Amino acid sequence: MKRILLYFFLFLNFHSSFSQSGVWTWISGDSTANAGPVYGTQGIPSVNNHPAALYEYAEWKDKQGNFWLYGGMVPAFIDLWKYNPVTNEWTWVKGPGSAGNAAVFGTKGVGNIANTPGQRTYGVATWVDTTGNFWLFSGKSTSDLWKYDIGSNEWTWMSGDSTTNNFSVHGTKGISSASNVPGARQETCSAWTDSLNNLWLFGGYGVDEAGAFGCLNDLMKYNISTNEWTWMSGSILRNAVNNYGVKGIPSPTNVPGGRQTYTKWKDQQGNFWLMGGSDNTSTYNDVWKYDVTINEWTWMAGPSSPSIGVYQSTCLYDSINLPSVRMEHRSSVTDNCGRFWLFGGTNIPNIGGYYNDLWLFDPMQLKWNWLSGSNVLNQAGNYGSIGVPSVSNMPPSRSGAVAWWGNDNRFYMFGGIQNLVTLKYGALWVFTPDTSCVQSCAIPPQASFISLTPICPGTCATFSNLSTNATTYQWNFAGATPSTSTDTNPTNICYNTPGGYDVQLIATNANGSDTLLLSNYIIVYPYPPPQGISQNGDTLYANAGAVSYQWYYNSTLITGATNYFYVAQASGDYNVVATDGNGCEVEAAIFNVIAGIQSAIGNGQFAIYPNPVIDKCTIHDLQFTMGTAVEISIWNVVGEKVYESEIKNQKSFGRHGLAEKDGEIQLDVTFLERGIYFLKVETGEKVFQRKLVKV
Repeated sequence: MKRILLYFFLFLNFHSSFSQSGVWTWISGDSTANAGPVYGTQGIPSVNNHPAALYEYAEWKDKQGNFWLYGGMVPAFIDLWKYNPVTNEWTWVKGPGSAGNAAVFGTKGVGNIANTPGQRTYGVATWVDTTGNFWLFSGKSTSDLWKYDIGSNEWTWMSGDSTTNNFSVHGTKGISSASNVPGARQETCSAWTDSLNNLWLFGGYGVDEAGAFGCLNDLMKYNISTNEWTWMSGSILRNAVNNYGVKGIPSPTNVPGGRQTYTKWKDQQGNFWLMGGSDNTSTYNDVWKYDVTINEWTWMAGPSSPSIGVYQSTCLYDSINLPSVRMEHRSSVTDNCGRFWLFGGTNIPNIGGYYNDLWLFDPMQLKWNWLSGSNVLNQAGNYGSIGVPSVSNMPPSRSGAVAWWGNDNRFYMFGGIQNLVTLKYGALWVFTPDTSCVQSCAIPPQASFISLTPICPGTCATFSNLSTNATTYQWNFAGATPSTSTDTNPTNICYNTPGGYDVQLIATNANGSDTLLLSNYIIVYPYPPPQGISQNGDTLYANAGAVSYQWYYNSTLITGATNYFYVAQASGDYNVVATDGNGCEVEAAIFNVIAGIQSAIGNGQFAIYPNPVIDKCTIHDLQFTMGTAVEISIWNVVGEKVYESEIKNQKSFGRHGLAEKDGEIQLDVTFLERGIYFLKVETGEKVFQRKLVKV
């Protein structure tokens, strides 16, 4: 307790400064603490809409530069929001618009419009994968991993358990396994996506492999393709101690200790960074880097023991500058130059000290720059007028806020608390740097695209380019014709052979290039079974076994001709298109068909009308002697007799409505299934036969 009070005393005796190296603007939401949401109509953006003032939302930035929020508390919501910084409009995208809703898991790995992760807060880990999907892990002692697809507006439960407080299962370090899973945890936002589309997670407060609660320092990697976790670094047990090693020197033995941490910077070389956090005894202001290529941690900056901050004049990069110890500083982003931004947070747990200072860290110089805010805790802030920038504007102190780096080279911040019950914030702020202090970043391109997949052999695909800030494009289509393109949205990219094919897009502008390679992105279904047409009399037969058929006469679709056989009504050319279970089509044709061909046994002939028949037909022109018994039988295509009857005179009737009248025999065939049959008429020594088609 003495150490905590000493820190608090020192914080209060720092010099207070409100000079700044840029300007804040309150641009959206409510300046009143604890304001509720304004939903509007779901799916419809409006400048009047805004989320509630809540603590620790989950946040993402999509490929088009829009900002997204999910969850938050107090109370706990499950709504999903999108903010368009170009139009300054919020959209209530999904959710019931009420608090206190549980998760709906559905089936693991299967998306559904009804699925929802339920209430989420207390340091949810979030990622955006290379294809633009959002990912969410944990929050309030769960171990479930979720994916959100913007296009389908569906959540999918991907990994982990649907219950709380589950043990960690690490397996063997460096070896992935379907049974591995990070244990239930909360109070972590240290999560990164690597260039190979793997998701990485560090630490938090949760359950270790022995089932004990405490601060964790395990580094876990999730492979989206295999749906497996890998333990990469750290301990399987709680409350591991820091092992700093030598500042600036990586080592296999270096590792941050168990801690609740909230930063998630990634540099331009793909390394992961974090700062500070708390182990429930001490709160830190050290800076660490993890190198993915060598699987090693490096202590990069800050002290190896908790330290008060050093606030020199603003707009000054200096090795002496140092943000104070802090936790719940979730509002941390990387700008287009690869510099790290940090706003607010809280100091020693449970003493109620909240910051509103804005810092910039240069990972190349390893120096901090104090840009804005106060070095005195618990500032009330000043909103000014909405939409109007002013040097006197300043956000109130807070922890648990979220932040984004905008495509317009500005720092955006939303939400958070100064007191969990009494002061929750729901205004959206933007900080515009002064370019005389913070050099403007050239905006690099970001490659992104989508296309319809899987497809059928012989299909030509169209690719929709979702890249941002690019001026030129280079596409590479393995296995396709053509195999390359420089079009913005390539069309007629044809795939003729079944298999999986990589697609690569290199998006370029004057400031550089961004390459997106998606392995096995285009899936081409197997070939459908070959098709052909045979003729028996006037009936045309396609190869059976397809899901559906469509017949054409002289290239014109024949309405209702959707069986594998068709009785030609007129002479000419016919073709059939058969569709398999994947929706892939194959076509066959037959030319110069002569309609009206029938077969008969004996010297006589007869006709059936109508043929094909729906329910009743008439046998015409049958040559037999009156008073002679006439046997009628119907046979299927495999030679089985399915009906027989006999007529002895004009007034005789069979059991299926068979009647003879004026040289004609009327036949009711409603009892027959759809298909092809042979109608046999026997009278005396004569036997006549015709094909009968039941539809």
